Parts: sequence; C-alpha cells; structure tokens
Amino acid sequence: MSLRHASVLAAVMALLLAVPRTQAITIISPPTFATNAAAPLAGNLALTTDVPSLVSVSVNDGTETWQRDFYDYGTSHSEIVLGFKASRTNSITVIVRDQFRNTFTNSNAITYITKPLPVNMATIVLVTNIPSQMEPGYTMFRVANDTVTNGYVTIVDQSGQVVWYGQSGADGGKIGPIPTPTDIKQLPNGNLFFPLTSENGFEEVNMLGQTISNWTAPSGYLVDSHEDLLTDHGTILYISYAKEFVQNFPSSATNPNAPTETADVSYDRVVEISATNSALLNSWSLISMLEPTRINYLCFLLPFYGIDPEHANAVIEDASDGSLIVSMRNQDSIVKFSRSGQLKWILGPTNNWGAQWQPYLLTPTGTPFAWNYAQHAPVFTPQGTLLFFDDGNCRAEPFAPPVTDQNNYSRAAEFSVDEINMTVSQVWEYTGTNTDRLYAGLLGNATELPQTGNVLVTFGAVSYENGQLVSAHSTNATMVRLKEVTHDANPTVVFDLEMFDSANTSSKYAGYEVYRSYRIPDLYGHPAAPVRDLTLQYQPGAALVQFTADPARNYAVQSSPDLVNWTDLGVANPDDADGDFTFEDDSNQGATVQYYRVVTQ
Repeated sequence: MSLRHASVLAAVMALLLAVPRTQAITIISPPTFATNAAAPLAGNLALTTDVPSLVSVSVNDGTETWQRDFYDYGTSHSEIVLGFKASRTNSITVIVRDQFRNTFTNSNAITYITKPLPVNMATIVLVTNIPSQMEPGYTMFRVANDTVTNGYVTIVDQSGQVVWYGQSGADGGKIGPIPTPTDIKQLPNGNLFFPLTSENGFEEVNMLGQTISNWTAPSGYLVDSHEDLLTDHGTILYISYAKEFVQNFPSSATNPNAPTETADVSYDRVVEISATNSALLNSWSLISMLEPTRINYLCFLLPFYGIDPEHANAVIEDASDGSLIVSMRNQDSIVKFSRSGQLKWILGPTNNWGAQWQPYLLTPTGTPFAWNYAQHAPVFTPQGTLLFFDDGNCRAEPFAPPVTDQNNYSRAAEFSVDEINMTVSQVWEYTGTNTDRLYAGLLGNATELPQTGNVLVTFGAVSYENGQLVSAHSTNATMVRLKEVTHDANPTVVFDLEMFDSANTSSKYAGYEVYRSYRIPDLYGHPAAPVRDLTLQYQPGAALVQFTADPARNYAVQSSPDLVNWTDLGVANPDDADGDFTFEDDSNQGATVQYYRVVTQ
C-alpha cells in the first residue's frame, strides 16, 4: 500500500442559472454510535440522510461542550468521533447540512458514558502549562509502565488530560503489538503508524484501533523498533541489526589493559523498503563505514543485543542532497553518508578514532560547546540545523573518567554543521540545570514546533532529578518529563508534564518510560480532499461561489469558458470557523456559460 497522498484535488460545476435554496434534508436512519475496546475514548458515528450532506456533532460531557465538523459529503456517513475524556457522561447531538446550508438536528441525543482510565495507566501530573505561550494541539506518546510491563499509546490536551489512548503490551496487544522502545507517528490521514518487531514489519491503524494496512519486512532484515521513517518518495526507512565476528575487539570498556578478542558483535544496517509492496530497495551496513572496534561505555550493557558497539536509534534524510543521517548511541556519534554508502562526516567526540576516519570528524567551533553522548532522534529544524536529545551518558570516552549519573544531566541540543569547512557549532541548548537538572540516560527526543518555534523535549526515563534519585524507595525507578520550552537564549518552560507515582513506596516500583513524544496539531488528519458541495448563484454582473470544506486547508477558485483553459481568480475567504467558504467573481460580466472549480491546496 502506498501512503502518498494527492496534494491537489478539485471539483467542477457549470454556471448556467441561479441555484434555488430549498429545505430538503432529513436523517432517514437514526444515528448509531459504536465503540471499540482498543480505543475506549473514541467511537464510530453512523447515519444516512435523504440528500447528500455534511455532518457535525455537538458534545456536552457535563463539564464542557465541544463541536466537531466532518467534511465527507454524501448520504451515508461513518465518522470516527474523537476527543472524549474518561469518566464522563456525554450527550452527542448530530446536525446535518446540505449543500445549500440548510440544517437538520437529530431530536434524540446519543448518550455515551466513558469508563475511568485503567488503573495501570501512567500517573500524569501537570507541573506547568501556559496555554498562551504553548504550541496549539495535543501531545502524543507511548508510555510504558515498567512495573507491570505494559503500555498505552496516549494523547493528552494542553492541560494534560487524556483524550485518547490505546493499549499496547510489552510485545503484544492492541494497539500493537508495540514493543519498547518504539516510535508512533501520526499520518496525514490521522491514522497511526508504528513498527512491529514481533511480526517483523509495520502497521497502520485508525483511531478506533483497527488495522488498516501492514507491511512485512524482507526476510533477513529484521525490524528494530527504534525507527519507522516514512519518506515523501514512497519508501520506509528503518534500522535492522545483525551479527558479525570482529577480530581484535576490546573485551572491556573500563580496563584499558584488557586483552582483545574475536567477538560476535551486533551491528546495524539502515534498510529502505517500498511503502507500496514492502520490496527491499536499499541496505547500508554501518559497520562497513565506521571503525568496527571503536566502543564507548555502553556497548557491553544490554544483554538483548550482546556486544553492541553501534546501537543506531534514528535515521533521517537530508533533503539538500539525498544523504542519510543516523544517530549511533554506542558511538556517541551522529553520522552522515551518501546513498552510495560514502561516509561524509562524523559528529561526536573525536577520541579513539583511527587515522582512516580522521578526515570525517567535525571540528567544534565557538563557545559554549559540549559534545553529544548517547544521543537520540536528530531532526532538521527549519533553519537547517540539527536538533536532538543528548542523553549524556558518562560524558566521556573510554578510558577517561566517566561522569556519574548523580552528577550528570541530559539536554536538548541544537548544532549547526558546516560541511565545507568540516566544523560544527552549538546553536542552542536546554539543560534545565539552573532550576531542574534532569538526567535521563536512555530514550528521548526534541522537536521544534512549527507555529511558535518552541521545542518539545522528551526526558524519556529520568533516574535523577537535581542529583537525587527520583524515588526514595526504589533505585531502579524512572520518571518521564515532557517539557515544552521557548527556543531562545534563556528558555522558559511553558508546558511540563510529569509521569510518576510519587506515592508508591515499593522497592520494586519501576516507574514509566516514553521513547519519543510529538505535538500533533489535531486528533484528526487533514488530507487534501475534493470539494463536493459547490453551489453557484448568478446575479447580474457577478457569480457567487459557495462551498463547505476543511478550514485547515486553503482553496483556490478558478474559472473557464470551455473546461480546457482555466484562470486563477483567487483564494476563497472563510465565512466562519466551521468550514464555510465564499468567493464572488465579478470578472466575467456578460458570459453566457462559465465553469468554476475549487482546487484544494
């Protein structure tokens, strides 16, 4: 299946005479509302009308009233309704509207009672929120409960209230199976996309938790759940690990005098498959590009991977030249290479690299500057810089003295790379060290938000806060902190969400983890769609074009005398916030026949 979406769609109607506005709409089958246990705070609304129509719902949950408009014009409707909160009695009123903007309201409201949140769901505490300075939208993440080894894909609003969730097990269950760590992405159509290591592939589900599509990775190219990048050219990029014997490999990361050995090590490949048919398109072996015996302090620590000198955890594309950029946690490095497999640069501490790799090491310039260690999730900002989460493990390379976790910190960091001069400079960072020093030695990401320019930072597994264990009772507990901060020299925290049960006094309490988090603009997708309820009214000297469509997009109006030659007239203006648009054309006075179309942008 292809996930590419048309960006421009159009509807056409001929202008021949004035269109009468008559009352001619009613609901001919009572609305029904069906839920799915996989997504308890969502439901499917179904109804039919006697003439083509659009549907809106108004929901009163006893605390607040909200409305949602849908723009799939027709007589048979099936709408996924989102935004409910737990433990509330919801009264759902259905309104339908025809192309002439005549409305009909269903007289019998639907009652939907939502259940309480599950007892094993994360304890969410809103530490800070300043809505006037926050990026609009919702925050989406998968939170793992490490005490009982389960997790939930969760979406919260600006006040930290859960508005959607779907269950996922440690390696099974719906939504899922989603193992830890894993990324969850929202597609343009509003569905969710994620990797499935137990099934060696990827899955798309809708917001009812129903599987829409799935992809199986090629044999021999196992899916590592760290990355699931859908490209804009119809492919999926992911990371796959394999085993290889390496000679003269260090047997210790702490003893410089330990003997070398022939070791069976895990190494990583970046794999690209078709999003249409899952066919293997490309595979790049990282161990063949980099020094195979170079290690950091982490490469012997995870039994699942065995000896793990690379541990790639993210891959992105550089649109400027088509190259790939990979984060390698156990090299303390971010590397860039071409699609032909040619290494371009290495961003990270320059210690312990052999002579063959010296030309590729970036030289730091400017102050302040601090190298990245065990980093996650680099992304490009609109300014062309690299933004990532710097976990900071050890903040040293073997065999220099490591920084202890208690004295360490994690941060969001932004670097600028000069490929011509092979230099790197630090543009920005958020450490919180002056007020709230957090150390999260695994997981995490940082993303710049499009409207405000703020940065959403995921401290995915905090073990120390201001030098103190997050739990006074359990040495293994981790806390999650999701912080939105301003993107300036002295960042201000405008949103801070904590996931931790501070009242739990068990020595076995493990806390929570989040791999990555995202601010999504809406619970719904906004794909380009054709305008289907276009009406035209002709008055002497002018034509009035009216339609209803998704206000998240812009709509250009064009005219033609022959359906062949089209003239751009301008962009339709919204009449209101509900998706009503109007455009008045007075440029074709005296035309006997004129055609109009609306182009979705």
